[in-house]
Amino acid sequence: MNHNDAIATHHSVLRLNLGDASESRIYYCAHFVARALGLFARHGVEVRFQMTEAGGHTVRGGQIPALLSGEADLAVGGPMVIMKMREENEAHLVAFCAVANANPWVLARPEPGRFASLAELKGHRVRDVACVGTATMAFRDALARAGLAEEDVEIVDGPPPGNHWSDEEVVLHSRHALAEPLAAGELTVWCDLAEETGAVPWSAYIAAPEVLASRPAAFEAFVGAIGEAQRVIANQPAAKIAALIAADYPELSPAALTAGIEGYRESGVIATEPAISAADFERFSQLLEAIGWLSGAADYHQLVDTRLWPAHSAAATQEVS
Repeated sequence: MNHNDAIATHHSVLRLNLGDASESRIYYCAHFVARALGLFARHGVEVRFQMTEAGGHTVRGGQIPALLSGEADLAVGGPMVIMKMREENEAHLVAFCAVANANPWVLARPEPGRFASLAELKGHRVRDVACVGTATMAFRDALARAGLAEEDVEIVDGPPPGNHWSDEEVVLHSRHALAEPLAAGELTVWCDLAEETGAVPWSAYIAAPEVLASRPAAFEAFVGAIGEAQRVIANQPAAKIAALIAADYPELSPAALTAGIEGYRESGVIATEPAISAADFERFSQLLEAIGWLSGAADYHQLVDTRLWPAHSAAATQEVS
């Protein structure tokens, strides 16, 4: 291999950091679908997946340090993080491809039925199992918008004793984390918080602007492959998608993975195209300002790179065999 071939090979490889094992969430499945169907190779890029041991329980996760150190070229994570980092002049990262377009958290309970509105939570006890920063604050904001004062709803932190779901409590957690008890009928979704929060870019593929600029062909190929994978997820039976990526979710049964994909599709959580809406970004910025995560409005044009999106538009949806 000569020097020019080596450069070309390097520029067709992207290192994607997925965070730690706790962050392999169902709504992050597009890159697994793309890998399983060979879409990255078809679009002309090799994507090497990385995992990180650090991070875990925080919204910043272990993937952000990997981006900042140069150990990874891109990562999957929350735009709320890059908004905060930009505001605090900590670093400048940008979102360039959509992953999750709504709040993936739900309220669940052993008793069947759904809330007519969050106002019905008055007098209930809610168990915030994961206690994850912005998710908890977004829930409290939703309660306030429903006309409930802090004292109207008792919120307790952490998993239930013995991991036993009590009839006396409503559970706040992600649909992914509750996939098994939901599939088994041990819990029923009472309220999908995607409906309460509205369309917001909850998660995206992110990178440093200078890295995007240095590897335009590789990132264009990546976005093209993800866009095709997103259309497969949107249009094929959830059971086929689950079978395709089952090895990437070894902790979930086929029934739980299938139900998780179906639930996230129905609620609009899983993105159906790479584009990140400016209106949705502004709505998210306003929410994050309202809950105290941001002190001012985030700038869409500074924090979202829109230049790679047209490349995916002509790609055909692939059938899952």
